[in-house]
Amino acid sequence: MRRTHISLVSAGIFLGALSLTSAAMAEGEAANTVPTPPQVQQAAPDASAPAADAPASNEPAESSGDVAPVRPAPDNSANAPSAANNYDLNPIIIDYKEYKVGDVVPDEYRKKQYTIVDWKARHLPAPQDGAHWAYINANYILITDDSGKIVMGKSGDIFFKG
Repeated sequence: MRRTHISLVSAGIFLGALSLTSAAMAEGEAANTVPTPPQVQQAAPDASAPAADAPASNEPAESSGDVAPVRPAPDNSANAPSAANNYDLNPIIIDYKEYKVGDVVPDEYRKKQYTIVDWKARHLPAPQDGAHWAYINANYILITDDSGKIVMGKSGDIFFKG
């Protein structure tokens, strides 16, 4: 009987505290609001500003310090493949280490078990003479046969290219 009484009193105190907590939080809600993120505003066009159809520079836009504005990538669809079809890797991560074109892959990944023979089915370009594709860390790396130097890296997502 005594345990039941203690449990009921404890539950009553707990529920009473919960109702007070929500009231206190609602009361202080107006004072502790989260500030809205800074907004990027368009500058009024003037004579020194470039025309709207002129290509944007690669320099980042000035910001208030907290958040840099996001600038869309320039549209070079006539000159290069779109960003959705760009599967190039740079840098290339192998075993938690960063590699770039010209670096030598670890000897372990030069074994036959990592070699890709059917590169067409994986939407990869034809390997150059003296090079082969290897599947390393879910990505495709083109390496030279003799020294194991990285020639090119492609994301493993290229396999699912439509």
